[in-house]
Amino acid sequence: MRLFLLEKFQEWGATINQSEILVTLVFLSLIIIGSVLSNFITRRIIVTVLKMVILKTKNEYDDILLKKKVFDNLSHFIPALVIHFSIPYAIPNMPDVYHLIQSLTYIYMVVSVLVVINSLLNALNDIYDLIAERRRISVGIKQYIQVMKIVFVVIGIILIISVLLDKKPGAIFAGLGAMTAIIMLIFKDSILGFVASIQLSAYKMLKIGDWISMPGRGADGDVIEISLSTVKVQNFDKTISTIPTYALVNESFTNWDGMELSGGRRIKRSIFIDINTIKFLTPEMIERLKKIHYLTEYITETQTKIDKWNEKKGIDNTLTINGRSLTNIGVFREYIDNYLRNNFRVLKKYEKQKFTINDHQVEKFVIDDRDDFIKSNGVGVESQLSEIDGKTIINDTDKFLLKYGDFYKLENNRIYKVRKIKKMIISKGTEVEREDFEKVEVKPGLFCDDMTILVRQLSPTEKGLPVQIYVFAATTNWVKYEKIQGDLFDHIFAIMNEFDLKLFQAPTGKDVKSLIFNKS
Repeated sequence: MRLFLLEKFQEWGATINQSEILVTLVFLSLIIIGSVLSNFITRRIIVTVLKMVILKTKNEYDDILLKKKVFDNLSHFIPALVIHFSIPYAIPNMPDVYHLIQSLTYIYMVVSVLVVINSLLNALNDIYDLIAERRRISVGIKQYIQVMKIVFVVIGIILIISVLLDKKPGAIFAGLGAMTAIIMLIFKDSILGFVASIQLSAYKMLKIGDWISMPGRGADGDVIEISLSTVKVQNFDKTISTIPTYALVNESFTNWDGMELSGGRRIKRSIFIDINTIKFLTPEMIERLKKIHYLTEYITETQTKIDKWNEKKGIDNTLTINGRSLTNIGVFREYIDNYLRNNFRVLKKYEKQKFTINDHQVEKFVIDDRDDFIKSNGVGVESQLSEIDGKTIINDTDKFLLKYGDFYKLENNRIYKVRKIKKMIISKGTEVEREDFEKVEVKPGLFCDDMTILVRQLSPTEKGLPVQIYVFAATTNWVKYEKIQGDLFDHIFAIMNEFDLKLFQAPTGKDVKSLIFNKS
């Protein structure tokens, strides 16, 4: 082929040197076209066809391979393979150059194989977890998977070094064995940092942009840089804290990323009620409190039940203590609970319900409005739905999320409707715009309807009876969170007199002075 082209170019009037250059250019063009074409065939045709086939199968294990992008990563290997074996034909008279190109493509192929092995091992771990969950196996294999990853990475690094140094891998292994003690002594801190960075990434403990608190190291802010030996944190006062990487593994720290991803921040605060002000409700108080919007239904229903119970038991109502009665503290707690629930932020979400099929209980996500769901996602989504006991359910959650993952996310055992947004994050000390997902709101509000809400009594103390409010504000923004929390307790303090309740407050100097003056 090469000789044929050389002869043709010379026939067309080119010199021998010009013919060599032209033939080289032709072969390089063919190699580039071949690598691009092979990449297109593998990624756009073969991988796409595989995805279509996998999505139609009932087997869940191949879905995991698809989700972990095993086939996508494998497609990167083919173009490098084409270049590696065809480059000698393009520049046969330049052995140093094509050996260099072959070395670079070899390194690229080693890295590609490592990426494929990593995604494959992740898929195997998920497949095992799926089997273990079904068969109630409590032993995990994640730690062994991680050891295998480290082994493959070490082998890959040695292969790359052997290419760069033009030595056999066996010689590199032998050299490492003899140098181990010296290497560990000289690079002790680097090795500790390297191991710690692997642990941080493997266990997803930390990433750039996370808000962390580490009081022992004076750090409370956003992670802006993670290196082999240090992690830099920009505190909220704009100072920079530098923490050794291994310290984040050996010491405890708080990562607030989970809170930010959840979309809610916890409010957990107690108010102390003066026990001397706790009492049964009188008929006059009941009638007055009934007029409060958040209590009308509760007091009416509860008082009816109490009256029926007392009548059934033949209780003498001349003394309140004889029967069941409403208390001002109980009604106060109910008011706070109803106040919080009436100010919920409601998200578009779908929850699981239990169904019995062939004497077996199964849990399926229920769609509350089938027509609206199909209208939002297109008629193609009908293949993902079916009917059980008159309710519309999602057949296979994994397949549904694989196909509609841009619009729905699984979190806390619920499927949330989401939309894409642009979000500013900190990356290497600068703000970068990235695409993110935001949960769709049905009704705006102050508190999260999908997280824990409690209004409870704690054990009495010398300061009175603690009533704790435990709820999540529907924001992760610090300023908005503090405003919501402040407004909530402002309201609670202001309405306490309506229930004839008083806050406990230690006497001040003015109180003591007034007491002495009154006695005198």
